[in-house]
Amino acid sequence: MGKEAKTHALEEMQKLLKEEAEKRRKQIMRRDVPEDRTLANALMTLTRQELDDIRYNVGVSGTSNLNKGELVEKLIPAIVEFSGKWFVSIVDEQYQALRHVVQHDGISTEFRTDEIRLDYFQSIGVLMSGAYKDKPAWYMPTEIMEEFQRLDSGSFTKAVNWNTDMLRVASGMLFYYGVLDYDQLFAKIKPYLEVAEDTFEFVDFMRVMFNGACWQHNVVTAEKIMYYYTVMAPEELYKSIQETDLPYAKLSYTKIYDAGDENYIEATDAYKTLAQFFMSAYEMDVLRAANVVGEITIIFQNGGKMKDVLKYIETLGAQKANDEEHAMAPLLIAFHNSLRMWSLKGHTPAEVVSGKLDTPEDNVVSFSEHRRKKIGRNDPCPCGSGKKYKNCCLHKDEK
Repeated sequence: MGKEAKTHALEEMQKLLKEEAEKRRKQIMRRDVPEDRTLANALMTLTRQELDDIRYNVGVSGTSNLNKGELVEKLIPAIVEFSGKWFVSIVDEQYQALRHVVQHDGISTEFRTDEIRLDYFQSIGVLMSGAYKDKPAWYMPTEIMEEFQRLDSGSFTKAVNWNTDMLRVASGMLFYYGVLDYDQLFAKIKPYLEVAEDTFEFVDFMRVMFNGACWQHNVVTAEKIMYYYTVMAPEELYKSIQETDLPYAKLSYTKIYDAGDENYIEATDAYKTLAQFFMSAYEMDVLRAANVVGEITIIFQNGGKMKDVLKYIETLGAQKANDEEHAMAPLLIAFHNSLRMWSLKGHTPAEVVSGKLDTPEDNVVSFSEHRRKKIGRNDPCPCGSGKKYKNCCLHKDEK
C-alpha cells in the first residue's frame, strides 16, 4: 500500500471513529439523569427493551403482563439483591470504574464516550447513563451505591485482587489450551493459585468467570465450556481434545499469567522472524505485520493447513518475487512448529515430534513465588490493605 493510500485509509478510519463516537454520545444524551438518582427513577428513564434486558440478567420472570411502572417496582429488590452477589465477583478494572463513580458522589462525566463496556453495568442495573450538565454521564443509583459502600473494605479489595488473578490465569490457560469445560478449568486453576479446598468454591469461581467473560473480549462462556475468543468451532475442538491421549502441557505461572493479558502476543523467535519477513517483503509497518501473523495463527490453531495460510497471504495484495516465496515457506513451517496448539493440549508440534513434552522451565510455579518476584518490599500489598507489602502479607508468603 502506497503512502497516499495509507493516508487516505487512516483518514477514513478516523472519520468513521468520529462518527461512531458522536452516535454513541447522542445515544447516552437522549435521556436526562434524574435529579433524585434513586433506582426507581433511574429505571424509569430506560426503554422497555432495556428493562427486559435487566430483567433477564438479574433473573426475574413472570413480567410479560406488567406495565412499565409495575416492572420497575418488581426489578428494584431483584437488582439490589443481585448487585450484592455480583459485586463480590468483580475484577480490578471494574472495581476502579465503580469506585471512581462513588468517589464523585455517584456520578461522573469523565469516562470516554466510546467505553462500550459500561453498557454491561447498565444491563445489570448497577450503573446508568444520561445527560448531566450537557455532558454524557454515568451514575450509580442510590440503593446500589449504598450496597457498594457497605461492601467496600480491605477484605473486599483483597477479594477483587483474587478475582482478577483468577480470571487472568483462566484467560492464560485458554490462550494455550483453547477450550476447557468448567470442571477442568476449576481444577487446573487451583495449583496456580495455591488455594485451600475449603476457601475456593465452584460457585464463586463460576461467578467470576461469567462476569469476566462479559467484561473482557478474549474469553467466551458457553453452557458447559469456556473458550478463547479466536476458537472458531469450540464444541468440535473440545470433543477432539477429549479424544486426544496427550497430557495437557505443564506451563509455568509466569507464562500463564502473561498470556492472560487481553492483548497478549506470544512473540517467539519464530513469530518475530515471520513478522520481520512481512515487514520487508510486503513493506508493512509493525502493527500490520503483527495482524497478519495473528491471522495466520488463527488459521493454524483452528485446523487450517499450509494451503489455507497461503490462500490468505494471496489476499494481502502485494506482489512477491520468487525468492521471497521460497523464503516464506520455511518461515511458515518454523512458525507452525513453534505454536502451542490447542489441538495438542498446549504442546508445540516440535515437542510432540521430539517426544520432549515439558521442558524444565514449564514446571508450575506457585502464585506466591511469582508474587514475591513481582512485588517489592516497599510496594503496596496486593491484598488491598493499604499497607506496604513488607508490613502485611510478605511474612505469610515466606512461610
